[in-house]
Amino acid sequence: MSRMPQIRPIWIVLAIVVVLAVWLASGMLGGGPQSATENAPAENAAKPVRVVVRTSQAQSVWRQVELNGRTAPDRAVTLRAQTAGRIKSVQAERGSRVNAGEVLARIALDERSASRSEARAVVEQRRLQYQAVRKMSEKGYQTRTDLAQAKSDLEAAQAQLAKIQQDIDNTVVRAPFAGVLETRPVELGDYVGVGDEIARVIQQDPFVVKADLAEKDVAFIEPGQAGRARLIDGRTVEGQVRYVATEANEATRTYPVELEVDNPEGRLVSGASAKLMLPLERVEAHAVAADLLTLDEAGDMGIKTIGDNGRVAFHAADIVKSGDERLWLGGLPKKVRLITTGQGFVRAGDDVTIVDNNNNDAAVGGGDNKSAPRPDDATRAAQHANDEPA
Repeated sequence: MSRMPQIRPIWIVLAIVVVLAVWLASGMLGGGPQSATENAPAENAAKPVRVVVRTSQAQSVWRQVELNGRTAPDRAVTLRAQTAGRIKSVQAERGSRVNAGEVLARIALDERSASRSEARAVVEQRRLQYQAVRKMSEKGYQTRTDLAQAKSDLEAAQAQLAKIQQDIDNTVVRAPFAGVLETRPVELGDYVGVGDEIARVIQQDPFVVKADLAEKDVAFIEPGQAGRARLIDGRTVEGQVRYVATEANEATRTYPVELEVDNPEGRLVSGASAKLMLPLERVEAHAVAADLLTLDEAGDMGIKTIGDNGRVAFHAADIVKSGDERLWLGGLPKKVRLITTGQGFVRAGDDVTIVDNNNNDAAVGGGDNKSAPRPDDATRAAQHANDEPA
């Protein structure tokens, strides 16, 4: 019987190790081309993004605040009955224009006329008695006490007559000022008591736009300064600030402000929404298109520029004034290079390929859109930058 060698498994293990070593060596030797690819020259890397820039010069503009407001009449008065009685006549219809002092309604006199006639007779009697006592007192036939009593009786009668006359005057309800008869809840024959509403009159010219100022802005607003309001129908009206509160609303920590505007045709209506625009101070700002605003990685809204180092810089938006097509941004250097095309593809610190474009639509077209250039808009932005306060 032959004896099997005991060392055969060792040779098998050694053979496997040798094969693995050769295979690994072949892989390392074959990796040369791959390493060369990874270490390829820089020209095969991604090229910097191409952006279009426009040089912008800051201009002096009015920083303004826009407030959500509401329209209101200059004056509105609810007229109430000052005496009781039946409505004898109504002489103005709801919605009609009335003049100051115009009669709106009359309350029946009833027994008031008779009471006035009686009071007049008593006054005349007391006057004659007083004159007689005074003459007798001058001759020494009446004491000073008798004279004082006669004078007191006369004055009491005159007071009673005046009271009755005032009650009669109160039966005529007149408009306190020129305006519009907004409501008139009474009709002919209605009975009203003292304090019942008879009519409501609203003065429409001038009109008022009311809003609330924030704490940081109230110091810049004072009565008499100019302002504007954009109404719900798109119209813009101009006026003057007539009131600024000096004490804040405890609930909102805001200060009520009122802008007075002319309303000669009575077209403004009360209670409508309005945007109140008030100038605050002169600042240096750049006119840019609204679509140039973008977000940074933190979610802050701002605008991208090219810094002195040639790289992208991000500036948070400090909107000092807004228009229909453009914004004025403060807090920027006096002279900046705005990225008008390509800002959506770069981040702060990126190296970019810069293309100057100071004669096209960079002022208001901007953004990554492909719209046609509008050369005149840049000129208009510069012209409007120095607008006087609204």
